Amino acid sequence: MEFFPTHSIQLFNLFWFPLIYGIASLFVMSKFSNDTKKRMLTFPKYKNKYKKVFSILFMIIFGKLIIIYSVFVPIQANSFYFYIGLIIYSIGIFCSIYGMYIFSKADLSHPVTTGIYKYTRHPMQVMYYFSWIGLGFISGTWIFIIYAIIFSILAIPSLIAQEKDCIEKYGDEYRKYLEKTPRFIFFI
Repeated sequence: MEFFPTHSIQLFNLFWFPLIYGIASLFVMSKFSNDTKKRMLTFPKYKNKYKKVFSILFMIIFGKLIIIYSVFVPIQANSFYFYIGLIIYSIGIFCSIYGMYIFSKADLSHPVTTGIYKYTRHPMQVMYYFSWIGLGFISGTWIFIIYAIIFSILAIPSLIAQEKDCIEKYGDEYRKYLEKTPRFIFFI
């Protein structure tokens, strides 16, 4: 593992992995009802406009920059880290897409608390960050692992805003869910 990999534009660079995730996500979401898509793609309400602008810009700019950066990072195939990363990445995208599926089947009048939602309140986001850790191993660089950690920390205000929206919508039913389910897996 290194901090700065050799950069080059090649056909088999890391960008294939975010592309696969994006295509799989779009395919799964294409099967959702319009109400489910709207619910899934709605930004949380913020009381402070600054927080809302920061959150949206952060997700768009920071998220897209790392995908663009992946175009220049070669895959370190046939290494121990590559196979570990492939396992981590696969678990991440499978669980994220599974979270989308569970969300799409949920009764929209109640919070989603089944399936992977028993283990994390935000499985789609948490597993997305987890998949980027896998990409760090696949590429043999710490940049993607550090990115995943920073991105998940900076996303906390958005996750909290989502939870506040759910408390407003579902009340005590969601508060009970908050008490027994961590925001991230294994810890709050």
